[in-house]
Amino acid sequence: MKKYKNTFSYFHAVYRLITSSGSLKNFATGVCRVYQNAFGADKTVMICKTLSSYGWLKIRMDKHGQHYKTGGTSIISNLERDALGQGNEILTNDRMLYPLIFNDTLGAICVYKLRRSKPFTELQQNIFLSLSEEISVGLKMFSLYWDEQKAMVNYIKSLAAILGQYVPTSHMNLKCSQRLIKAVAKRMRLTSAETTSLEQASLLHDAGKIQVPSALLQQQRPLTDEEYKIIQRHPEEGVELIKDLDTLKPVLPIILHHHERFDGTGYPAKLKGDQIPIGARILAVIDAFDAMYYGRPYRERMSLPEIEAELQKQTGNQFDPQVVKVFLCVIQRKDIRRLIQTTVPERIV
Repeated sequence: MKKYKNTFSYFHAVYRLITSSGSLKNFATGVCRVYQNAFGADKTVMICKTLSSYGWLKIRMDKHGQHYKTGGTSIISNLERDALGQGNEILTNDRMLYPLIFNDTLGAICVYKLRRSKPFTELQQNIFLSLSEEISVGLKMFSLYWDEQKAMVNYIKSLAAILGQYVPTSHMNLKCSQRLIKAVAKRMRLTSAETTSLEQASLLHDAGKIQVPSALLQQQRPLTDEEYKIIQRHPEEGVELIKDLDTLKPVLPIILHHHERFDGTGYPAKLKGDQIPIGARILAVIDAFDAMYYGRPYRERMSLPEIEAELQKQTGNQFDPQVVKVFLCVIQRKDIRRLIQTTVPERIV
């Protein structure tokens, strides 16, 4: 009875990996760990398509630890390549290989025993086949998720391009803004999911301005109180545009609250301090930097020293002090500084 209880636990562990792993690497690492325990393997290898520019991810787990490789087919052994090419499992006393196929070839899982070890039993071989079928389903889910994410990124870029044609609200190029976001997010210890949401929000945070008359956005005189109230509606209008897209749900709070102020005098909800989502607090600083450094119809461009002084001045009032501190450290980096200066007129230094 105990061995069947253990078997059920292995299937449950794989199910948990499929439903909760945040990345393909974590999923594959978890799978190797399950297989090591389930089959008493001396070595477990999993290879899978990365769905990115690298081609393949290979993870090897043995008594010496875990080893990772990414690359082309050169990282795949002849035996593993044969299993992938033939599309058939290989079951012997000291090795079990299974091509992970779900419509397409997605990878392979391989477990090995040393010659002096006990051979794999028939029961272990049957469990291996069943577990590996479950892994194939998991990899297919990652593939479908990746396709959905690519489609969503293309949608976001298209929507941002439409907004840019209507009225350019940002002059920072995509490469520069995404590099800044990643650098700040890393120092603020945001998760991968939080960083992705912040990147998406940076592209869509002003989408609601499509509802604002372009003449109002481009005018150079000060806004009247009534005109300012119209402008203040754009975060809520932006949320309305994308609220029905499930994959963008985490982005909505950032878009809605990126004009809140740290002292509670912002809009639309007058949130204060930590009540403001961290992504919105970061975006507020980056958005202000964009406006100051690249200029707006109503504002002259400012130099980096002037911007640094202004951010310091507004620390604790408009901006989160910790975010400002991190941001000012990030823009001191030579690579970031160089990237910023490649997209600005010569007089801004």
